Amino acid sequence: MKRITILFAALLCTAGLFAQSSKLPVVKDIVVIENENTGQAVSVVNIPLDGVNRYFLHVGNMGIGDKIVQVEVDPVYRLYIPLGNNITDAVAKMEELKTLYKEPKGTMREIQGSFKPFFPTEETETVQVYKFKLLFENKLQFVIERDGYERVAYLPKSEFNSLLRGLKFHGKLYPSEL
Repeated sequence: MKRITILFAALLCTAGLFAQSSKLPVVKDIVVIENENTGQAVSVVNIPLDGVNRYFLHVGNMGIGDKIVQVEVDPVYRLYIPLGNNITDAVAKMEELKTLYKEPKGTMREIQGSFKPFFPTEETETVQVYKFKLLFENKLQFVIERDGYERVAYLPKSEFNSLLRGLKFHGKLYPSEL
């Protein structure tokens, strides 16, 4: 029993050393919207790296297939759209994306995004963003083409507007991040 207690105490004492040397980024959720019907979550996150705040739009996990039929089998890889290094830049980038909801169906823009496991990195790739309309709901369709198949995620206008309002509210609460 004494050995187990000493081993446990030693692990607790050294755990702080391992935590400090970890290179994993800290992801701070600013706004999270979870769709109860699909179980998908979208969010705006802040990832401070080297003393600089970096804001990203997380558009959820992407399905695999084509632009119409998607199978969601990969909960690890996520698409993050860089928004900027402060809330002012992030809001401006979100407002720019919001204009795509007013465009005709099928309108496409290319933006940069980071499609990596768990966290975004400095490496970005081209993401095609389409205006997509299904019945009465406007959505943005984020598409990455890989090896003959497409990875797709959708962001409804209502969820996008909630994310944007939440980001603006966060800026009012924390004016130092503007």
